[in-house]
Amino acid sequence: MSFEPEALLGQEDGAAFRRFVEWSVGSGFDMAVVEIATPWKRDALMAWTQEKIPGAKGIPLHEVGPGKRRLWDLLREACAPGSETTALILHHLEEAEDKRRIIAQLNVERDELVRAFALPWILLVHPVAGRELQHQAPDFSDFVGLWLWEEAPEELKALRAGTGASSVVAAPTPIGEMGAGKELLWRALRAIDFGYLDEAADLLAQFDLRNPGARDEDPDRMSLEGRMLAARNRYAEARVAYEAARQAYQARGDRVGLAVMLHQLAIIEERQGRYEEARKRLRESTAIREEIGDPAGIAVSLHQLAVVEEAQGRYEESRKLLREAIEIQEEIGERAGKAASLHQLAIIEEEQGRYEEAQKLVRESLAIFEEIGHRAGRAASLHQLAIIEEAQGRYEEAREHLHEAIAIKNEIGHRTGTAAPLHQLAIIELREGRYEEARKLLRRSIATFEEMGDRAGLAASLTVLGMIEVEIGMLSEGRRLVQQGVDILAEIGGGELERARAILQDIDSLSTPPATSS
Repeated sequence: MSFEPEALLGQEDGAAFRRFVEWSVGSGFDMAVVEIATPWKRDALMAWTQEKIPGAKGIPLHEVGPGKRRLWDLLREACAPGSETTALILHHLEEAEDKRRIIAQLNVERDELVRAFALPWILLVHPVAGRELQHQAPDFSDFVGLWLWEEAPEELKALRAGTGASSVVAAPTPIGEMGAGKELLWRALRAIDFGYLDEAADLLAQFDLRNPGARDEDPDRMSLEGRMLAARNRYAEARVAYEAARQAYQARGDRVGLAVMLHQLAIIEERQGRYEEARKRLRESTAIREEIGDPAGIAVSLHQLAVVEEAQGRYEESRKLLREAIEIQEEIGERAGKAASLHQLAIIEEEQGRYEEAQKLVRESLAIFEEIGHRAGRAASLHQLAIIEEAQGRYEEAREHLHEAIAIKNEIGHRTGTAAPLHQLAIIELREGRYEEARKLLRRSIATFEEMGDRAGLAASLTVLGMIEVEIGMLSEGRRLVQQGVDILAEIGGGELERARAILQDIDSLSTPPATSS
């Protein structure tokens, strides 16, 4: 399949490129730069040029770098005696590992390069690399005789859509009667649920001093250890503590404690993307709570089941469960639980594009969290409010709320909880075209998601980072990152899987010409 320059660059620029190819060969050095964002169009233009100029040689700049080839070596090889090279086509600058050094070399050594390789040069670059070339190599750019641009490519809908990282807040889970002498554990539990982790750690330390051996033998203390670890997103360690407490509760016939541990284990399974296991444990927990008549426990189980359903894209089922939970929470006066469920409803409304309703719900949850002093819930609702504002293009407001959420997370000792707001800040930077800042933020969120074992969050950040790499011309690296995200979502059954697959398809379309073209 053959493509003419006019079909690739537009009528005017295509005709100008055609004239350059026809007139430049045999007249010494001349240079054309073509900014072209679509890889298949770049490859098609290169093929057309080599067909018109049989002696045109491609110079793959992504092969230049430490431990690879040197630019001068590639050029000398292409122009070796007897090679009959008539023109040089330099390409893949955007994917070069040593891109900045190559640009600097072109600028500093331009005179030597022109004298040594006095042929027509055609530089095919991604627009982002083209801007870098203009800004960082002004002397070299002065030698450009013709600077052309691809017609604006059709916007990739899925690629531009982005992938958010909602901040889920768990409803406080009742733990049952602890008995005499455990006031410190009750206070620690409240501190953990409300996000005062340093205070909770102090209370647990005081309890341990008064009760030697309790940390390894008392299931109530073991349960609180698991909660502390989970609040810091140390899920693997939390699972061990919860499992030990579950076995201890079961051994002594404490069904309330058993239900609580099943619920807490389910939260960890959900956070790490093991949705079926989470659902199974929640059903077991709910069955026990129904048997013993624990309405507060039933409400939090309904809430957590709703979180699992939402994570897999089952919005109507999730909405129904949350409304049931809120009805119970209102009856028993459980305000923190109601705020958490309102927050979760806001997530569902935002994901379905009902921003006004989402904002109303999240502000209602935020007001309750502020009134009762629930800092962790406040941070989560500020984060969710920022997501809604970002979706409506209110970037400064969103940025302000995300920074506030991060500050709260750091203050309460929940530093790994900063991953989701860092991810969302990166989305805003991407929307406003600040790619490098977005990449830095996403690398931080990826490291934190990996540390905390949040696979759904990790998949989201990998996918968005991959999208950015594609947008700046790093197609291979971008596709690799998005594929990682798709693989994780496929493994855990994440609700974002189809969107991530659509992004991957859009990336692949950049390398494949339309079947109808001729």
